[in-house]
Formats: sequence, structure tokens, C-alpha cells
Amino acid sequence: MQRRQLPAALFALSVATQAVRPALAQPASASAAASPSSRAVRLINGFSAGGAVDTLSRAVAERLGAVLGQPVVVDNRPGASGMIAADAVARAAPDGLTVGVLDVGALAVNPALQKRLAYDAGKDFAYIGLVARIPLLLVAHPSVPAANLKELTALLRANPGTYAYATAGIGNPLHLAMEAYRQASGVKVVHVPYKGASAAVQDVLGGRVPLMFIDVNTSAQHLRAGTLKPLAIATRERNPTLPGVPTFAESGFPGFEATPWIGLLGPAALPADTKARMADALAQVMAQPDTRNRITALGFVALQDGPDAFARLAGEDRIAYAKLIRERGISLD
Repeated sequence: MQRRQLPAALFALSVATQAVRPALAQPASASAAASPSSRAVRLINGFSAGGAVDTLSRAVAERLGAVLGQPVVVDNRPGASGMIAADAVARAAPDGLTVGVLDVGALAVNPALQKRLAYDAGKDFAYIGLVARIPLLLVAHPSVPAANLKELTALLRANPGTYAYATAGIGNPLHLAMEAYRQASGVKVVHVPYKGASAAVQDVLGGRVPLMFIDVNTSAQHLRAGTLKPLAIATRERNPTLPGVPTFAESGFPGFEATPWIGLLGPAALPADTKARMADALAQVMAQPDTRNRITALGFVALQDGPDAFARLAGEDRIAYAKLIRERGISLD
């Protein structure tokens, strides 16, 4: 069975930057301050403070600092679809004191969607390791007369152009996941882009737009309240927090997957021994049960893929996204 890997971009479009907030504060003596191995590592985070991905980044930063024996501080640089954070990582000194948490949007979608990028996603980074995937599921307002994905597909095919779907904007994971479903199913639905996921969710909750893709973490409270109806989850396997929700593959779309990923990386010129040290530390962190439990509690899927697997996935996804964006005629213009 052929697997259609659909990664997707993450959600922020704000261009504001935010101040550094320490994820792990450790006192340092004068002698320790003079030692490069004890200096704080800055972890540039391409997501807004307070969100689920930021919470995940801080949890990883704290545990990474403990393994490295160095304080790790999180520097939030949200905005511009991850381009602000990605450029900061690419331009950082390759001394092992600056790394970044970036997503599929910054590393695979932007190269295909943005006409001008200040960085080269294939050449300007040292890929250290993957951290997590973010499962997406297709949901509907309770008024939609479909109980599952098969029924929805039949409904949309019978009513082309009648139904609409909300997203957090053009080229974000919610949009690209729906475009992949549209391509696989042949359905015709109207795209209603918003300036952020919150506004999109609110209009689906209010019944003004009937459909959307949404991440597991954001959807949890609404699914419990019955204000959103889950139709299918875009992962290879069912999610343990939503065991009753079938996958797209189970619903007639074999190989379909829409799970944005995030990972840790540094500037391209990072010395090989420094990269190996950082990758080993991250592997230890990701192997810890409390780390994996924390990531699962946030609605994510913990990963333990190292540098080679991360670089390979990012390269494959750049190709896959360029193809999807080209075939679907997606443009920011």
C-alpha cells in the first residue's frame, strides 16, 4: 500500500517577536560562565508563547538542558509562517549555543509557496532530530448530515460547491490537508481562509462554516462538549485519545496522512561533533517516558528520528508539497 505523506505548515501569521523566557534557569559560577560548555543554549522557537507547541518546546528544552548540563532558554520568534525563526537559526553562529524548533511549514511548505526566502531549507540547516507530529482530524458542525468521512464524501459529491471549509489561512496545515482530501476525493468545497486558527474554529463552532481540519489538542474540549463532530483522523493509526475516530485509510483513502511535524536543528556550519552531541542529548530526552507522556498529553505524537531521518523527511516533504501546491494551484497572490 502506498503511503501518501502529507505534512503541513503550522499556524502563526503574526510578525511580532517576543522576549526570551527561560525554560530552565541554573545558577552559574564565575568559572562556569567562562566555560563554553556551561553557557546557556538559546532555543529559537517559531511559535507564540503559551500555545501547545510552545509548551512542548519548553518541556523539551528543560529536559535537554538537564542532559547537556547547560541551561537552555527558549526565545520565541513567531510570525511570517515560521520564516522569522528559520532565518534567525540559519544566521546564528555555528557554536552550538543556538538551535531552533521549526516545523514543516518553515522547512517544506515555504520553499514552494513563498517567492522569496532569506534561507535555503535544504542547505542552511543542520538537522538534529524530530520531536513530534501533530495529528489533524476532519471535523464538522453537528448540523452537517454526515456521521463519518464516507457519508461526508458522498454528501459533498452530491452537492458540489454547496459546502465550505474554514482554515487559518492560505498554505497552513488546515488548508493543505483539505486540499489533499479534495484532490483524493474529487469533492468541490469552498475555501474560507481566516487570519488564524482561533477565528476559523469559532465560525465552525457557530455553524457559519460547516467543515474544517483541526489538531487534536485544539479540538479536544469541543469534541467532549459535542459542539464539533469528528469524521476521520489523518494519521496512519487511530489516536489513543480518540479511539473511536477512524483513520482516513479506514474510511476509503489508503495512505492518506496529514500530520505536521516539528524538529530541532541548528545552522548548517554546526561542527559534526557538536551536532552529534546535540542529537544524542535529544535522543535521550525523547526516550524518557515522562517526555513522551507529556507530549502525548498535549495531543502530539512523540518521535525519536535522528539527523539523517529528519533531513530525509524534510527533503521528501519539500517535493511532496511543491507537487500539491502546483497541482492545486495554491498561491499567496
